[in-house]
Amino acid sequence: MRGPNQKESMREKVRWESVLKTDPETREQYWCREQVTVYKADEQDRVNAVLDILKGVTTAEEVKKKYDITSINSVYTWIGKYVSQEKSLSLQEQTDEDMANKSKDDQIRELKAQLRRARKEAELEKLRAHAYDTMISLAEETFNIPIRKKSGTKQ
Repeated sequence: MRGPNQKESMREKVRWESVLKTDPETREQYWCREQVTVYKADEQDRVNAVLDILKGVTTAEEVKKKYDITSINSVYTWIGKYVSQEKSLSLQEQTDEDMANKSKDDQIRELKAQLRRARKEAELEKLRAHAYDTMISLAEETFNIPIRKKSGTKQ
C-alpha cells in the first residue's frame, strides 16, 4: 500500500522476501516467505528529490523515508548522479529579462562565473571519459575479452 506522500508515478514491483516474524504467544522468532510490494521512484521523482535536497527544502534522510529506501547511500548516489544536471538546470532557469535588470559589470561577472563552471564541468567530463577508457583497456587486458565494438562490424 502506498503512503500518502508517495506519487502515483512510482513503479510497483512485487517480490518474495524472507521475513523474520515473532509468534505473539510464545515470543519465538521464525523466518517465513511472503510477498512484498516494493515501490521504486522513477527518474523524475529522483531528479525532483535531488533538487529539493540541494535547495534545502528537504534532507536526504527525509527523502530516504519518503521513498522507503533502505540505505541513505542510495540517496547520495542520486545526488552524485544528478548534481551536474541541477547545475545545468539552474543555468537554464535564468532568463534574458533577469540579465537585463543587472548592471553591465554584474552581467560580465556572472557570465565569467558561468564560463568557469562550464569549463570545469567540461574538464571533469574529459577526466571521466579518460577513466572509463582506461578501465575498459585494463579489463580487456586483464580478462582477455574484447569489450569495445570493432569498427566496420555489421549488427
